[in-house]
Amino acid sequence: MLRLRMYLMMLLGDIIAISAGFLLASNLHIFHEDNGQGLDQMALLVPLFVPIALLMRAYSPAIMHERWTSIGRATNAFAMSTAVIMLVAFFLKASEGWSRSTFVAGVLLSGLFIAVLRYLFVRHSSALVGGEPYEVVVVYDGVPAPAVSSASCTILVESGEVFNPSRLSPATYDRFAEVIQYADRVVVQCPPERRQIWALTLKGANVQGEVIAPEMTELSPIGVARQDGTPTLIVSRGPLGLKDRIIKRLFDIAVAGSVLFLLAPLLVIVALVIYLQDRGPVFFVQTRVGRSNRLFHILKFRSMYVGRSDAVGSRSASRDDDRITPFGRFIRATSIDEMPQLINVLKGDMSIVGPRPHALGSTAENLLFWHIDERYWHRHAIKPGLTGLAQVRGYRGATHRKSDLVNRLQSDLEYLDKWTIWRDVLILIRTFGVVLHKNAY
Repeated sequence: MLRLRMYLMMLLGDIIAISAGFLLASNLHIFHEDNGQGLDQMALLVPLFVPIALLMRAYSPAIMHERWTSIGRATNAFAMSTAVIMLVAFFLKASEGWSRSTFVAGVLLSGLFIAVLRYLFVRHSSALVGGEPYEVVVVYDGVPAPAVSSASCTILVESGEVFNPSRLSPATYDRFAEVIQYADRVVVQCPPERRQIWALTLKGANVQGEVIAPEMTELSPIGVARQDGTPTLIVSRGPLGLKDRIIKRLFDIAVAGSVLFLLAPLLVIVALVIYLQDRGPVFFVQTRVGRSNRLFHILKFRSMYVGRSDAVGSRSASRDDDRITPFGRFIRATSIDEMPQLINVLKGDMSIVGPRPHALGSTAENLLFWHIDERYWHRHAIKPGLTGLAQVRGYRGATHRKSDLVNRLQSDLEYLDKWTIWRDVLILIRTFGVVLHKNAY
């Protein structure tokens, strides 16, 4: 019931967001009188949006606790609805009397309102519906239950308990079904010899059922597949899906190309100053670890005196580092030295957003990064980025302690696990607030 209430509230919120967007656009009158066209456009969009949103699973269990999934599915459904309206209007030549400025403004405002409302819904879902909309039931059979659990409901099965699935009777299953009737997930932890009977029980329970296998923890599986009929554990995701790779690549090209075009005069001046200060090379080229652990050459504006740069990165720059030129201190403090990496982005070596690529000799407490945490290589499952989640969280500058690396690595792995194009956009926006940073020297 709580889940259904949440779905209805989200559906109503989406309709209100679309209506508000077009109503506001209809009353802006920036270029000319609207004559109520925004209301007509809204009346066409809303009935089309609802079935498309349902087909794209914009109202499903995942959207109740995963904010980016919720925002992504709703905005994708709205974008598809908009595209359908535009195509139909074009072929029927029905758009000739439309105010294009009103339509564009309405679409942009509605998309923004949908994203904001979805964000707020997920963040405050429990308060809005009067309970936890995503219910998890955990069954502890023959093992002790923890003192604290995030589950909505915990069942402790003891000897003689009526929930014992070994007692194959309709009454037993009816009682169990009554307890889990509103559950979205049922997770069972039990001794190995009882997993099969619980698996059989869950398969007939019309719920997402899971059995905990602690011995698999070290492998960190993320899913299950099959090879020749035998179950296998999925331990890595591989590349993003084709659609996501295309979206991310188009985003990279659009941003990198636009920034290079807009900042071209500034970059030429910076290059000229670097050359004139000592007649040395403009760029600093260094080998870094990229996607799939492949090596590539990263470009930066040279900020150190000729011949004093560290080719492998074994020595981090310090605050009073005598290798850095006066102009080099300025471009490092303002992150201008990183701008040539936009060329790496256009070449396909890097992305705008992703884990920052490290030099081969980078260390913390005299240990190479991959000797500090065995998960280090996991971060290379995606292209390295010009900026990343770790950077906008403040994990920048030299890595003196092991914790400096671990904090960045944790953020990188979180980014990989929860990637969406909207998160890339948000990270890029947040980057502007940390361009000037105290750890740059």
